[in-house]
Amino acid sequence: MQIPAFLLRKLYVKGSLENTDDGFMFKIKNSLSPGTAIGMDPIKVDDNEYPLDSTIIKSGDMEITGSEVSEDNPFAIKVGVEVAIHVRGDELEEGEHKIDIALKTKEAGTLAFDVKDAL
Repeated sequence: MQIPAFLLRKLYVKGSLENTDDGFMFKIKNSLSPGTAIGMDPIKVDDNEYPLDSTIIKSGDMEITGSEVSEDNPFAIKVGVEVAIHVRGDELEEGEHKIDIALKTKEAGTLAFDVKDAL
């Protein structure tokens, strides 16, 4: 089942992009249906790719790096719960950025979309 990108973009919490002490973060919030992430592609910001082992996914009391997400170590994506994605690396410059996000899910295959947000 292919979910259109315009629907997936609604998962992104607009205005959540912010710099942190050791990189940047943003949030997504599942409003569609429960899902299970079994893999992910590296996050890209303005075509700069960030390694999966520098990507930390947090939801509630669960925390996992992007490189650890697998079929053997899935990450539940619950409806109505915010998921923070923290990327360790350089801070982003002020202004608008294009963020590419791609997750592989057990239920719907690969969910890939891009969004624009500003600092």
